[in-house]
This record gives sequence, structure tokens and C-alpha cells, in this order.
Amino acid sequence: MMEKLYVLYDPKCELCERLKDWLLIQRTWLGLCMVPAGSEKAQKMFPELQQVATCNDLVVISDDGQVYLNNSAWIMALYALEDYREWACRLAHPMIAPFVRQAFEMISKNRHTISRWLSHDRPEEIAGELRKVPLAPCAVPGETVSDYLR
Repeated sequence: MMEKLYVLYDPKCELCERLKDWLLIQRTWLGLCMVPAGSEKAQKMFPELQQVATCNDLVVISDDGQVYLNNSAWIMALYALEDYREWACRLAHPMIAPFVRQAFEMISKNRHTISRWLSHDRPEEIAGELRKVPLAPCAVPGETVSDYLR
């Protein structure tokens, strides 16, 4: 039975650091161990990981050896939290998962820019920068929402 998750995060990314800190103050069902990605500790603990993931991937590894990448990793991290397990189950639903993947990819692709914004103290500066970000419409590949409403 799964008891612990190892979360590999980018220690050079302000967004990643803040999310790590947020995860650590949450009540959990499963233990969370934060490991800086690419660190000596990560390489010793998970020597085969570089065959599966890059340093730009969010990675969660369960104590039974399951590896979750990117949006699946974020969902697993939420699954470990008492107050967010229900959300993790919702976000993993096949109808919702493509949108979660798109949202994660957009955030991940822009994480260094978001990190820069997080270093600002003035909300109006952040809001002005966010208005400049182009957002692609969410879509389920090859299907429409009406296909699910039948």
C-alpha cells in the first residue's frame, strides 16, 4: 500500500518553490518528501529517472515505484492532501484530464515568467503581465463537449 510520495521539483523556479512550500503546510493522507530535481540526492535515490523524465518535468514517485509525470504528478500530489483528494479525483476524470493537461502545459511552459511575476509586490504589475499571455482555447482532441452530453 502506498504511504509516501517523493516530489521532485525545480529549486531554481520561484513558482516550484512556492508550490513546494504550499504542499508542505497541507494536511496529508500520504507522506510527502520534497527532493530537488537534478540534485545529488535525487540522482542517488532515483538513478534510472533520467531515462524517463527531463529536468523540466514535474515528477512524483510513489514509495512502491510508480512514476507520475507533469499533470499526472500534480494530480498525485493533490491526491496526497486531505483537503484536495476529491479535487484530484475530479481532475483525473477522462472528460476533465485533457483540460488539466492543457492547463498544466501552459503553466509549465510559462513557469519562469510566472516566477518573475511572483517576485513583484504590486498586483497591478502582475495583472498587466497576465493580460499579455495568449491563451489557447481548451479542447478535447477529436471530440466536442456535446459528444459527452448525449
